Parts: sequence; C-alpha cells; structure tokens
Amino acid sequence: MLQLFKGCDNTCIVTHIAIDGSVASGKGTIARELSRRLSIPCLDTGAMYRGVGIYINEHGIDKLSQMKMDARIENGITRIFLDGKDVTGQLRENHVSRLASHAATIPAVRAICIAKAREIAKNQSLIMEGRDICNVCLPDAKYKFLITASVRVRARRRFNELIAKGENITFKEALRQTKWRDRRDRKNGGFKKVKGAIVIDNSGFAIRSKSRRRQNNSIADECSINHAKRDIDRVVTHMLGYIST
Repeated sequence: MLQLFKGCDNTCIVTHIAIDGSVASGKGTIARELSRRLSIPCLDTGAMYRGVGIYINEHGIDKLSQMKMDARIENGITRIFLDGKDVTGQLRENHVSRLASHAATIPAVRAICIAKAREIAKNQSLIMEGRDICNVCLPDAKYKFLITASVRVRARRRFNELIAKGENITFKEALRQTKWRDRRDRKNGGFKKVKGAIVIDNSGFAIRSKSRRRQNNSIADECSINHAKRDIDRVVTHMLGYIST
C-alpha cells in the first residue's frame, strides 16, 4: 500500500488520514491496524488529553502554562511525557478518563493539544485518531473516517475492558459513564459528521466481546478473540478500499 503515498518520481507524498469516533467505538484499534498495514505512524490524540488531565490533577489548572508535554509515537504507541517523565502507563486508568474528559472542556487545554497534534502531523504522513480530528485538527486531511457503534455495545466493551483490568464496576455504571462522555464530547464539538467523511459502523466487534464474557472455557474465548480480529480486519479492509481509490 505504500505506493499510494509516493509520487510518479518515487518521492514521498505527505498524506493525512483522520479518524474520529466516540468512546469505545474501536477507533484506536482500527487506527493502529491501519497504521500497521500502511506502515505510517498513528497518533492517539486522546493520550495527550489524558496526559494534560493528569498534570492538572497533580498541579492545578493555574500551573498549566508551565507544563512541558511531549508526545512521541514509539512502536505504534503514543507515549506521553510530562516535564520529562513518561506517564504512558497511567493513561488508561479509569479515573484518568474522567480527568481527560474534564480537561477537554478547557479552551486552553484544547489549544495546547490541537497545536501539538498539528505540529506532529507537519511534514509527515500520519494517521490521527480522536474526537475532532476531521473538523478541527486535520480539516484538510485527504481521507476522513467516522467510526460509530451503538451506545450499549460501546458500554459493554468498556465494561469488559475495565473488568479485565480488575476494576470494580457494573455494566449499568459503564453505560452511565459512556452516555455522560458522549454528551460532554458532543458539547465540545466531538465526532461530528463532516463533508467527505466515510461513516463505518463497528458494532460487530464490541458485540462479540460481549459474548466472550458469557463463555467460561478457553476454546470459546479464543474463538471470540478470532471473531473480533476478523471484524477489525473487515473494517480496515473496507477503509483501505476507499484509500486506494
């Protein structure tokens, strides 16, 4: 697929792929697989908001101007450094998700993260995923995608993820959190359908992760994982069809 990003004289063409999606829509997994297939880096902008959320929680919003945040893409993972300290390991904790949602409502935080994302995208081909990539961060991206899934499917996927991490949460609470984050994201302009964006429903991946929890033997568990991989493969192949035309 790399020839898609080379000119007739074999020089590289900077190409941006923007991917938006709501919480637990599977956009991160999809973006990483697309990155692997195209051999171009993928930036998870949500990681930056999570990093800023951690900083504000520890230092207060009044110290935001003193923050030194660096985002690096290493081995397919967006690593976040705050004042030189790698905080990547903390980014996926449930309470950090809430910190990030709050941070994203602060104009100064959004300005910092958007500027950093655009800086990383400058002069290189990049896949960027988040909530407002198509309409804010990379409005001129050549390829734009909006990944969707039903709210209950997304809540179930989030619930399974947190349970696997050992957190004590009910599906009802995961559903409440998912709906709350949707409302907040929409209020801040998240995952809007923009002109030219291709909408892809990724509900199948999350639905199968639900059935996985209902099975107690390793064979059924492995089968469910294989189903999920096939669903991701289907979605990414579908996206590549648009990119190659």
